[in-house]
Amino acid sequence: MAPATLLRARRASAVLAAGLLLGLAPTAPAQAAPAGPDRSPDVSVEDPEWTPDPVAEGTPRPPSRDVKKVKERQRSFGAAESAYLAGYVRDGHQPWTVPVEALPFHDEPARLVDNGLHDAQGVRMFSFLGRTWDHPVAQAQWGLKNLASYRLTKDRTYLDRAIANAQRNVDRRVESRGAWFYPYDFDLTRCANRPVLQAPWYSGMAQGQLLSLFVRLYEVTGDAKWKTAADSTFLSLTLSASSAAPWASWTDPNGYLWLEEYPASAGTTGERVLNGHIFALYGVYDYWRLTADARAVAVFDGAASTVRRYLPTHFRMPRWASNYSMGCPTPHLTYHQIHTTQHLKVYEMTHSAIFVTNAYLLRSDYPAPAVYGTVSFSAGTHVGYKFSSTGTVTAQKPLSLGRASGALADQRIRVYGRGIYYRITNGALAGYLVSEAYGQRILLGKVVEHRYTPNRTLFFQPGSYTGYAYDSSGNVTASRRLSFVTATSAPLGATAWVNGRLSYQVTAGAYLGYWLPYTTGLSFS
Repeated sequence: MAPATLLRARRASAVLAAGLLLGLAPTAPAQAAPAGPDRSPDVSVEDPEWTPDPVAEGTPRPPSRDVKKVKERQRSFGAAESAYLAGYVRDGHQPWTVPVEALPFHDEPARLVDNGLHDAQGVRMFSFLGRTWDHPVAQAQWGLKNLASYRLTKDRTYLDRAIANAQRNVDRRVESRGAWFYPYDFDLTRCANRPVLQAPWYSGMAQGQLLSLFVRLYEVTGDAKWKTAADSTFLSLTLSASSAAPWASWTDPNGYLWLEEYPASAGTTGERVLNGHIFALYGVYDYWRLTADARAVAVFDGAASTVRRYLPTHFRMPRWASNYSMGCPTPHLTYHQIHTTQHLKVYEMTHSAIFVTNAYLLRSDYPAPAVYGTVSFSAGTHVGYKFSSTGTVTAQKPLSLGRASGALADQRIRVYGRGIYYRITNGALAGYLVSEAYGQRILLGKVVEHRYTPNRTLFFQPGSYTGYAYDSSGNVTASRRLSFVTATSAPLGATAWVNGRLSYQVTAGAYLGYWLPYTTGLSFS
């Protein structure tokens, strides 16, 4: 073939490949179809039993003042005395509709047999000092989970439980400044530099999660009383902080809106808890879904803008777990995973790329640790370690292998001040940690997958890139290599660590069904 003809052929091949990446119809016969959809196993392990709990992160105390009298005084504030939040920072995040099955808590259905503490009506309760107490967040979460089970099964038992938990809070409400608030009747102490929350205290997280429950009950039952409850609860999130009346939202000195999990009325400030703020944001989103209310758009935008502003500067801890709150800035290994998944959900709701970026960074800092899979060891020498909580080596054990081998692992964790390690559970290195190193020690299968709805965009600089398909054991079943002479892009549906490498999943075109390991020249928005 003449040089000019060869050059034209190469250019035509590159154009065809770019068209396939973009999902465009090819103008010439396409290459062979991919080996089929991704079948790489997900060896991540979820913890379905754990849910965020504001009481678990503090110490409950007996009430230090007359709760009944305080509530009576708080009820004396009428709607005419309302002051509304205004002028807070708004980036312009707009809510987008997501399917019902993608709503928070929809994928956490309740079990029919309730092993948690509840009363005769099936209402979730909290126990200390030898008695049970109402717990608005726990009741909201239990109600939402039961409602999810009812949507799936149509078993009336679940709906009755959801209604009972919602009704308990409606019956206990404190109406103040025209809004409904849901009290905690015990004192709560937080970290050393935070004031005691004196009963009755109110939580923006409870207000937001009960708002979600009321909205969804109205959608399921059509009963107007739940719409009334939703309207009155949403109003509570629009009111300014008060030193005398209940409140749940405030604007910090930088002008950012907080839906405050732990409001401190003395000084009208808050702890600024990230997960509680975002759970309350979900409630505002649900209210927007139901009403399309412009006030809900404003609060939603303001709350999302706060997350965007403070995650990088006050919560993220590079190469470690993120802080629980700004007022009690302590890294929290479990809540870090909540922060990560919440950012992905806020992305679904806003389509704002910054939340994908921040979820990606949080996952890189401290990935979800629980796995159940096989670590593949190459031939050669490997060292198992044990570490203290500060990352100091406390024990080590070498292992020499004449040929490739494997062992089971139950954790893929970041060691403090170090890299990613696998905890081995059988064989010569059982109980030891071995470092993740592609080509030497890799966990077979897929872990810490982030799916992007809607898709993001994967960018290719000129060069050659290979995608891989895997079977259910993590073995490579097919590969595809394409070359590009100009920059191009493709829709990106997910990222994950697959067989020990950060990889990208393309959702259309020539790489459909393949994961592309990260390499220089690949990036995503």
